[in-house]
Amino acid sequence: MAYPDVFPPLTNLLRNSIGDLLDPAESFADMCAKDVAFEAPYAPGGANQLVGRDTVAEYMPVVPEYFDIEELVETAQYRATNGETVILEFHAKNATGVKTGLSYDQRYINVIRVRNGKIAEYRDYWNPIVALTAAGGADALPDNVKGPAART
Repeated sequence: MAYPDVFPPLTNLLRNSIGDLLDPAESFADMCAKDVAFEAPYAPGGANQLVGRDTVAEYMPVVPEYFDIEELVETAQYRATNGETVILEFHAKNATGVKTGLSYDQRYINVIRVRNGKIAEYRDYWNPIVALTAAGGADALPDNVKGPAART
């Protein structure tokens, strides 16, 4: 099943940065293994973990609903000696909160493990204060972004 590309800046970044490790794919979800583990350790309500490509595909449209990101720009890349793990540093360029119009000057570090041409593990480190400010506060974000503590 092909998934729509709901967040082209991320798809383009990964295709350009680590495309040599990935099978050709049209979207971020298509780049992921069926059993992918996706984690945002610094989500406002604690580590947000998603398991499975379908779950990740359901989550991804939230990003462009809350943040208008023109481009994600790689600033550094490190590859582990195992040949399957990559650490990417990048930042959002020309990005704002959709509802607030406030700057979304976010920097990211992602740890990505690729298995058989697909993303098997994806850890997405970002500053929750920047996200909360641009979105308009914790109440403005949906529960699936906030993490488990915010859902209780």
